Amino acid sequence: MLDSFNTVDDLDERKRLHCVSCKRITIHRAEARCRGNWSDMDGHINGGETYSILRCGACDSVCYETVSWDSETYDHDDDGDMFVIETSLQYPAPVSAHFSFNTESTPTKLNLILDEMLYSLAGSKMILATIGLRLAVEFIVKDNECAGRNLEKKIDDLRVKDLIDDDQKDLLHRIRNRGNAGAHEARGMSAKELVVGMSIIEGLLEKLYNSPARHEATMKRAKLLLKDE
Repeated sequence: MLDSFNTVDDLDERKRLHCVSCKRITIHRAEARCRGNWSDMDGHINGGETYSILRCGACDSVCYETVSWDSETYDHDDDGDMFVIETSLQYPAPVSAHFSFNTESTPTKLNLILDEMLYSLAGSKMILATIGLRLAVEFIVKDNECAGRNLEKKIDDLRVKDLIDDDQKDLLHRIRNRGNAGAHEARGMSAKELVVGMSIIEGLLEKLYNSPARHEATMKRAKLLLKDE
């Protein structure tokens, strides 16, 4: 329960958000905002939330955004200084309305994982979407028979097999770590992080499944044509 709640006046803020109508990142203007703060009974833990209505500068479509934080969720920058981690949620969900995976030749079980991840994202269930993204990575490394006693080693073996480059390997490890945090600490990725993660998965689907299947189909057609001649 919030201890205080007030309207923010004299708004003059613009920020880059993904517009579902424009299907791209545009400049949004904050039209209205409220802010609330809370603390536990002992006053040792505190936090706050802001609730904003923002309007797309390109098409005038309106979206709703919440930003929350608490004193127990923090990290440290490169200088060692502590900063509070803010969690942002946007409605409608910024990616689910227009992001889809090309699953023309991917395994059925993997398709199910990806569909449920996108479904979670559509409902702004960021923790479930984060766990789903990690599950997709785990399925891919197992399906490609990567060696290792855990997901970390299997991702490394994906690099050894030269199926990914070093940058992709590092990003997959980040997805693994964030997926672990989602499962064990109930901490989800942000919408922007999920977009990056899904882009990596999309590239793996193309390289490991779709492109080889198209190549195989092309070779079969070529052999039939040559046989007819």
